Amino acid sequence: MKHNALVFDLETIADLTPENRDGIAGLAKGRDMTPEAYGGLCPPLARVVCISWFDLAAQKLGALFDASLCAGEYSVSMDIEAGSGDIRTCEVQGCDSEAHLLKQFGRVVEQHLVRPQAQLVTYNGRGFDFPVLIHRSIKHRVIEGRELFMKAVGENRYRPLIHLDLQDAVTFYGAASRFPLAAYAIGYGGRSPKHELDGSKVWGAVQSGQIIDVVRYCVGDVLATAHVYLCMNGLATSPDSRPNA
Repeated sequence: MKHNALVFDLETIADLTPENRDGIAGLAKGRDMTPEAYGGLCPPLARVVCISWFDLAAQKLGALFDASLCAGEYSVSMDIEAGSGDIRTCEVQGCDSEAHLLKQFGRVVEQHLVRPQAQLVTYNGRGFDFPVLIHRSIKHRVIEGRELFMKAVGENRYRPLIHLDLQDAVTFYGAASRFPLAAYAIGYGGRSPKHELDGSKVWGAVQSGQIIDVVRYCVGDVLATAHVYLCMNGLATSPDSRPNA
């Protein structure tokens, strides 16, 4: 594992419109799901509402969110409490559309991966985050980062170069059963990132104008992922980090 890592996570909702709702509802019915649940989990239909990341080398937290989904709030600074008692600042930038959000994050990834021994770290990024980024970039004709996302999802999972999927690492590449990120975060002495919000509640939170709460939850997932990554490397200095309520 490499230590010049950019740990990231994203949150999505169904990209439902009056024109496509019936079609998505038909697909969802076959899975015994609501259109909102189906669309939020199907990569080409999953609208990205926020992305957060933690640059471990620079010890810098950042986040982007689609400000077109809320009224008023465009950019904020979010205080993050680390388990050591330190307070970190997460710079949160509002974007005027999903396409703008994808462009900005694509640039973050491009700038990161030119560094020596740089790597991206996710939990189930191969199965969800990268497919979402690729398909939504295709929809919006966004080229920033797309080539790197394609390389990341297509490389040899047993010898990862630009992307380490922690779900592969913690299950020893399928030898052990899969469990959610929260199980490993708690098991390694941390806290669950799902204590106030989880993925099933993101749609409702966005619809009620609480997108900043979704950003906070996303940052919590990133910190939990970073904690698991550092523990597996024997580098963790604190068992607990989570966003302030």
